[in-house]
Amino acid sequence: MFIAELHRALSHKRLELYPGVREVLVELGQQYALGIVSDAQAAYALPELRAVGLDGLFACTIVSGDYGYRKPDPRLFATALQTLGIRPDQAIYVGNDMYHDIFGAQQLGMRTVFWPTQFGKKAYEAVAPDYIIYSFAQLRDAVSFLTAR
Repeated sequence: MFIAELHRALSHKRLELYPGVREVLVELGQQYALGIVSDAQAAYALPELRAVGLDGLFACTIVSGDYGYRKPDPRLFATALQTLGIRPDQAIYVGNDMYHDIFGAQQLGMRTVFWPTQFGKKAYEAVAPDYIIYSFAQLRDAVSFLTAR
């Protein structure tokens, strides 16, 4: 247990946001309710959100460690939708893993944006996102495109 805590504490010192993330989320949060569905433990995820200045931007934070199952389990996405009070067709899920995020959200009928970072699966059998971005700033265009259809 100590080694896991030490590793997490050391990696926490290297946490930093991708360029434009906070600005885009603040802007989108003025018009939309934002939420998180994360495969993490609340003991780590919530302090990390605070450390990078993202706490307070989300109307809901669903952390899989609190539920006992992980993405792509549709129950996590359904919990976020219920908490936000929206239907799947009103939601856009942004993720960097084609299986856990994109496939997971699409099981409920959510529209999806894939952001291929250095982490996550880049492909999963017969799964295609509704939109792909290569920088977080492009999320503005993705949201405009997907909400117009």
